Amino acid sequence: MKNQMKQRPMNYLGLDYGEVKIGVALATGPLAEPLTTVKTAKAVQLIKQLILDHQIDAVVVGDCPEVFLDKLSDLAPVHRTDETLSSHDARLLLLHTTQKKRRTHEHAVAATIMLQSWLDASA
Repeated sequence: MKNQMKQRPMNYLGLDYGEVKIGVALATGPLAEPLTTVKTAKAVQLIKQLILDHQIDAVVVGDCPEVFLDKLSDLAPVHRTDETLSSHDARLLLLHTTQKKRRTHEHAVAATIMLQSWLDASA
């Protein structure tokens, strides 16, 4: 009998880039979920830690400046994806919440929508 090792699923971070905040989503299997929102000014350092903590195999990102993309590429493989309407869809999904919660979670939910769309297209 051959010794078969279980292969862990690929782990991905999805990033919804904004000038002030970046939404972060995590997929440790076939489903993405919101993880956090980080300030753009401190994002690279925090994303580096998230990559280590969650054993991230690749990062999925929509529109962002090339300088940010270059910094991400030093941390993990990067996949670009279309983020059209992800923020709009996130706002629609959060309509039932308070305005404060919408502001707090909008970017992370947008990152989740974008990452899930990429996962579905890549399957």
